[in-house]
Amino acid sequence: MAQIECGRGHLYDPDKYPTCPYCNTNQQITVAAAGRTAPIRVTDSHRTAPVPVTAPQRTAPLSGVSVTAPQKTAPLSGISVTAPSKTMPPRGYSPNGVPLQPEAPSPAFPHGASVTGAGKTLGMMQEKMGFDPVVGWLVCTEGPSRGKSYTIRGGINSIGRSERMDITITGDRTISAENHAKVSYSDKNNRFNLLPGDGRNIVYLNGEEVFSPMPLQAYDQIDFGTTKLLFIPLCGERFTWAPEPEEDGHGDL
Repeated sequence: MAQIECGRGHLYDPDKYPTCPYCNTNQQITVAAAGRTAPIRVTDSHRTAPVPVTAPQRTAPLSGVSVTAPQKTAPLSGISVTAPSKTMPPRGYSPNGVPLQPEAPSPAFPHGASVTGAGKTLGMMQEKMGFDPVVGWLVCTEGPSRGKSYTIRGGINSIGRSERMDITITGDRTISAENHAKVSYSDKNNRFNLLPGDGRNIVYLNGEEVFSPMPLQAYDQIDFGTTKLLFIPLCGERFTWAPEPEEDGHGDL
């Protein structure tokens, strides 16, 4: 059957309707394919007009899933599917399977060495005797470390808050981290001395300022900031660490 178009763009069969039936009813629907409006019902024939379908309908894919691209299985998180997996060599072996040479342990330096260099210097008493003996003590009588004792060894003993010091006094911010003062013992002359260091605060010996080496006697009091230390010697007139006599190679009969 032939259809014609009215002035408003409606298509209808002239053999059935002398005029456009859609314009008389004023009932319209949208036809997306044609881009124009069309009526829902035809009232003259009491029949429902079919809605033209110009484009094939497709079922929409699930949200976020493309129907055109092939699906691939994603690799496990953090694992590349392109790079080959390699087995690490056992500990102590190079990637070529050659055993690695163990590193030589660092030599341990006994107490009493210098803290100014990376390599520590042996004390004279330690060099002579084979060990670094105690020659006296400092005992904290006032301050945050009250009750603690600190060992004095042969040579020069640096004093400060840092753990690199020979004598480490913690808890007192008025003491410099390094070289606040020094205490020395000379085995050659068998005597002790208190030496000023690089600390900002003044060091006192029995209430007097120390700006040059001062001899130390038993029970002298040293003031470091808010800390007070009592000097207790081991070596002196009544005792010294004398080197042991060498054996002559003959045992007792």
